[in-house]
Parts: sequence; C-alpha cells; structure tokens
Amino acid sequence: MAPFSKRRSLHQSQGGSDGQIVAASPLAKYEGADAWAFLDSEGPLAPIPDPATGGYTYRPGDTRPIVTLDGGYQVPAGTNTTFANKIIIVKPVQTKDIEVFGTLTITNSLMLWQQTDSYQTELTIEKGGTLIIKDSYAFSGNQYWVYWEYEDGSTVEFDHFVGEPWTVQHGSLNYSAINYSNVWITLVSQSHDTRIQVSNALSLRFEIKPPAGTYTFKLPTQRQWADWTLSDLWPSTTIEVHDSYIVDWDMTLTPNVHVTVQDSPSGFGLGWEIYKMSPGYVTCELKDVGQFGAAYDEPIYYEDMTWDLPCINASMTVKNSAVETTAPYVWGYVHLKVFDSNLADTGISADEPGLTSRATEEIYDSSILQIFDSGGGRIYVENSQIADLLDVRDPGSVVYGYGVTGPYQVLESGGGAYVSLDKAGPPW
Repeated sequence: MAPFSKRRSLHQSQGGSDGQIVAASPLAKYEGADAWAFLDSEGPLAPIPDPATGGYTYRPGDTRPIVTLDGGYQVPAGTNTTFANKIIIVKPVQTKDIEVFGTLTITNSLMLWQQTDSYQTELTIEKGGTLIIKDSYAFSGNQYWVYWEYEDGSTVEFDHFVGEPWTVQHGSLNYSAINYSNVWITLVSQSHDTRIQVSNALSLRFEIKPPAGTYTFKLPTQRQWADWTLSDLWPSTTIEVHDSYIVDWDMTLTPNVHVTVQDSPSGFGLGWEIYKMSPGYVTCELKDVGQFGAAYDEPIYYEDMTWDLPCINASMTVKNSAVETTAPYVWGYVHLKVFDSNLADTGISADEPGLTSRATEEIYDSSILQIFDSGGGRIYVENSQIADLLDVRDPGSVVYGYGVTGPYQVLESGGGAYVSLDKAGPPW
C-alpha cells in the first residue's frame, strides 16, 4: 500500500559548499517544518527545484556523467554494481521495477525519478540483495512518488544520504542509517528478524503497522532530537534510534488490530487499511477524524476518543494525544463512508493479485490532500476540499465529485476518469 502522502515542499537551504551532505552546527539548521531544510542552495552537487515539473533537477553546472535507467534494470545475484559521481536518471518506458539481487553501491551521485505514472518503477532490494548509498541524493523529477521496497532477507546501508523515497520493509531486514541521513520507512505487520539501527538521522519518519492484537503506545515527541527503541512488537526485531530528528509518526491499522495511543500530544498520522478478501460486502464508517478545514498536518487534540471499525475488527483509541490527519485505503469487498474528517490521502487500491471485487468509497464534508483510485474502484466526493492531487487510473476507475473545491490537479491514466456531477448523491 501507499504511504501517507507528505506534501513536497520545493525549498532549499543549508548543507556543505562542496555539495556533500555534512553534519550541521548547530543542529538547529536542520529543524523546522520544511522537510528539506537541510538541502544546500549553494552546493554544486545538490538538486534544485524544477517549477516546470513540480519535482527536482540537477544544477546547470553539474558536469557529472548522466546514466539513464529503464524499468527492468537488474543487478544479478553474486554481482556488484557501483555508480560513483553520476547523475542517475530513472526514466522508464515500461512499468517494471529496478531489481537488486546482488550489491548496488551508489556514491557521490544524484538519483532523479522521471516516471510517467505513480509507482511505475520502484527500486526493489530482493532477498539476498544489498543497497549501499553514501553522500548521495534521490528525488523525484516530477509530481510522481519515489517508492522503494526492501524484500525479506535484504540489507540496506545509508551514509550521508538525503532523499524523498518512501521505503517499505517486508519480512526480515538488516538496515542502518548514519551521518545525517533520511529515514522514511514503513514497518509492516509481517516483520520479523529485523534489525534497524539509526544514528543522527536528519529527518526520521516511521509508519508502523502492528500485527494482529491489542497494543498501547506512547510516541516520541515530534520535531525534536531523541533516542528511541522498540523491541517487543515483532518477532526477533529490534529498532534502535540514536540522536535523530523525529519529524513524523504514522500508525496504520489493519484488520484485527486494536491500538491505544496515549500521552502523545505532538501528534501522529492515523492510517487504515480496510479490506475484505472473501465475498460478501461490508460497510465501514469513519467520522470526525481530524478537523475539516484544518491546515495539513495540524494536530487536533483528543482527551479520550475512539474510532471503531467493526467491519474489519479494528479500532484506534487516543488519550491525551493529537491526530494530524487520517489516510484510509480500501480494497476488496468493502463500502467505506467518511464524514467530517481531515484526510492526508485516501483511495481504492488494486494491489491484491486476482482480486475481482471492486470497493467503493464515499467522502462527505472533508478536507483531502490526495485521492488515488485504481483497479476499477469508484469514489464519490461531496462538499469537500481537495488540496493537491486526484489520481485516477485503470479501466473502470471513476471518481465522482459534487461540490468539490480546490485547487487540485487531476491525473487520468489507463482509462480512469474524474466526473463532475450536477446533483448530489453517488451514481450507483
């Protein structure tokens, strides 16, 4: 599933004059609401915003050789591939991942993704594969997400790495990040035998998907440098964070998961994976999650509040804590209705192979950053604000809107469509 969407901010500021990523003094240089406050506006090897595409590009004076990779590029098992002092442009002409079965090393380089669709070409570190990145950047060259996956049995090592890829860990992972790197990672419910060691991260964002069960969390305060450990949520798994700048926490619930977040007033993002794979539709309702019209990621404090979804046997309780936004994703035999909420992103996914059912979603009187619809899903939006993106793809996927305000961009691909209605009510 897709991660929470974090609005990209095309800003630049501090770093090293030689273009490498260096430790700041004082650390306050790295702090603030802008996720890229550590980018150097002067460094000759750092990327710069490209207003024409909504992404990043290399500087006119950057003379490093350009290497272009298509989807389907592979590093075979038992081999070592190194890109040093390069501009690596991922410009796919097909929808296929870059797969690493051996060892891929990237040093003093800039990686730019120039996809023509979201998640068109992911960087996937396969079982037994290793990714090593040092003194390098990785950003999107346009509005589409950069998305990396670490499969069961993979190894990842970051050293002075700055980038915006959201990464997802599956199964067992050996992961380290040092020397002011970015750490943006989803830890899935099937995690096991994983070791994550992070030191001096410039921007640390975790999305946690607990396995089935009942849990209570007290989350670290956001926008501060802190140590944090977690060792009892997944089998034989240890997460150790040292002196890192915590930017965001996301907690995503799946079926049969019940979570209480307490004494966490700085806020967190609340996600839902709402699905049913067996025939027989269920209806789910979410109400009053966040505040309609609130600024994006603005924490809303709750003294004691519970959202219960009996349709998937999942619930979230917050006590003396704040919720920023919510992000429900649905697929399978599900009808979802959302009322009076503040949504980071939401939509219908077609991730499951062979799934022929089509979920539906209705959204009323809510604020929405991004909507995604794929795999033939249908979404109805009424009297709501969409701030950023409406992405509809695949045959049969339709988003219907009545009383929808913006500004927002509509992306239609593969037969997907957005339809503006002249009367209220879902047309099905």
